[in-house]
Amino acid sequence: MKEKIKPNWLDKNTTAENEVLPRYVKWAWTSRGLALAINALLIMQLTYYCTDMLGMSAGLVGSLLLGSKLFDGVTDVIVGFIIDKTNTRFGKARPYEICIVLVWILTIILFSAPDLSMVGKAIFVLVMYTLINSIFATFLNGGDAVYLSRSIRSQKNRVSVMSFNGTVIMFTSIIISILLPQLIAGIGATKEGWTVIAASFGVPLAIIGLGRFIFVKEVVTESQQEADTYNQRKLSVKESISCIIKNKYIWIFAAMMLVAQFVTNIGTAVNTYYFKYVVGDIGLASVVSLASIVTPIVLMLFPMLSGKFGTVKLIKIGAVMGIVGYAIRFLGGTNMITLLVGSLISGVAIIPITMMGSIYIIDCMDYGEWKTGTRIEGMLNSVVAFSSKVGAGVASGLVGVIMGVAGYNGAMAVQSATAIASIKTLFNIIPLVLMVVMLVLAIMFKIDKEMPRIKADLKKKRG
Repeated sequence: MKEKIKPNWLDKNTTAENEVLPRYVKWAWTSRGLALAINALLIMQLTYYCTDMLGMSAGLVGSLLLGSKLFDGVTDVIVGFIIDKTNTRFGKARPYEICIVLVWILTIILFSAPDLSMVGKAIFVLVMYTLINSIFATFLNGGDAVYLSRSIRSQKNRVSVMSFNGTVIMFTSIIISILLPQLIAGIGATKEGWTVIAASFGVPLAIIGLGRFIFVKEVVTESQQEADTYNQRKLSVKESISCIIKNKYIWIFAAMMLVAQFVTNIGTAVNTYYFKYVVGDIGLASVVSLASIVTPIVLMLFPMLSGKFGTVKLIKIGAVMGIVGYAIRFLGGTNMITLLVGSLISGVAIIPITMMGSIYIIDCMDYGEWKTGTRIEGMLNSVVAFSSKVGAGVASGLVGVIMGVAGYNGAMAVQSATAIASIKTLFNIIPLVLMVVMLVLAIMFKIDKEMPRIKADLKKKRG
């Protein structure tokens, strides 16, 4: 009988080669990611809420969401720098996990908009949306890879944890994606109903989301502690930015993350409109959401697939699948079979980017340290976090702007031909073009070929 190996995760003498995690770590790590992912699904419905519940024009809503992104560029750099300068008894990134509670409180308030003038509504939506995404979600996303790199030593364990994390999130997201259209068609038909929807998700998830903070501790080596002390006392913003500029791979990966989030969010934002005005039944969106059931299966296989093909090659394979999937949906139009098959194939396309992003970012951290001699973590992560939010925000905003220009009017039961055409373009054509861009970027992302040398040099440097 094989002897059971005891967890040694919190032992200071544990190395990446012999690290054994207790089972609860995977669940605890997943808790906050799950809470934030479901929040993102609800926030993606903000354009629909504003146009059809608050009576705001699609163009105005799109402009507000785009305008909010201007503030993100400032806050991401600041947050990254703050994380790099943080040194508490809880660690470097862990303290900011409590922001998940504030994210959900503000989301409930956002979907409980008071009766105001049109200007008042615009200001209210802009302020709430900015606080959620530009401040508190920024701290969460900005510290994600930093937290992972400092709490789990082994690359194998990191992939395993992120695979489990992604699987649970996707299974739950599928359920929510099926449930949400039904809620919108039911209690979401009134403004007050949206408050009920937001609170029903927000209250339990704000509590569940604290699991990572409570149970996952940061464990750092002596060399990491020395780097922390240097960064806290001496590293300036200018020096940090200089190190980031020299890190070519973080910029390529940030571009891929922007594309991935753009594709995801533009599809989600326009999904309700497509099934309401093109297919003719919002409820059928739930049927197509069943295609997402294959995503968690792929995530469960990710450790094996990454070991066989390599993590970077999986990005390329995903991009090709995305091109094929959106082409099938475009050619099939409103046919439910092609919608289902195309959504199934395209749904797999961005899994490596969105669910395993922290793994690639940690590799970029190693590359940056090898390239410049200085390890940047918080600000490096913030580059990707910023691109992710820009992709999500611009996607949501672009939906409103394009539909507004095309003449969409939420008060009309039947939309114009140009409005319908804009919805179709947003649903299939734009994502198809973006997946071609993703494939080009993936070909440029060659960090996997350099990592063996980088790891060997860094190991020698750290003794």
